[in-house]
Amino acid sequence: MKTKEEKFSYYEGGLEEFVAEALITKDTLLKRIIAVATQDLIEDLQDLGIMIDEQYKHTLDNSAVRHTVNIHGSDKEKLRGQIPVNEQDFLLIPDIVSSYDSISTEKNRRDQDLIIYTKTMLDGTTFYVEEVRLKRRELAACTLYKRKKEDSPTLIE
Repeated sequence: MKTKEEKFSYYEGGLEEFVAEALITKDTLLKRIIAVATQDLIEDLQDLGIMIDEQYKHTLDNSAVRHTVNIHGSDKEKLRGQIPVNEQDFLLIPDIVSSYDSISTEKNRRDQDLIIYTKTMLDGTTFYVEEVRLKRRELAACTLYKRKKEDSPTLIE
């Protein structure tokens, strides 16, 4: 029987190829390292009470990709004042985690720390959410969504 560590290996291909593969792979865990934690992030999280180090890596898996596209990828997002996410938005994650405008934290239902990154783009603000996984030293993707600029007449709080 395989241990948790043996159930997957990190995807080695490019991010764009990973996203395409993640959307069609449901029966196997696919996971890709996006980047390592920067010193700025380590310090910013420390200020918010979350202790990580340079061994932490940002990861994206096929479950998070499918969740994001299924929940935040349809035209229904427009009714919520949001912009539908598309496959190309995942390619922005390395930039978001390395040069975010702001971060905040909260706890999820399992009492794990979440990191919410915000980054202003031309079409609005992108929100990227990660879960802190202590044992694997991962900052694992949960979801990504985009909100229209605040002056949009359809912005719903």
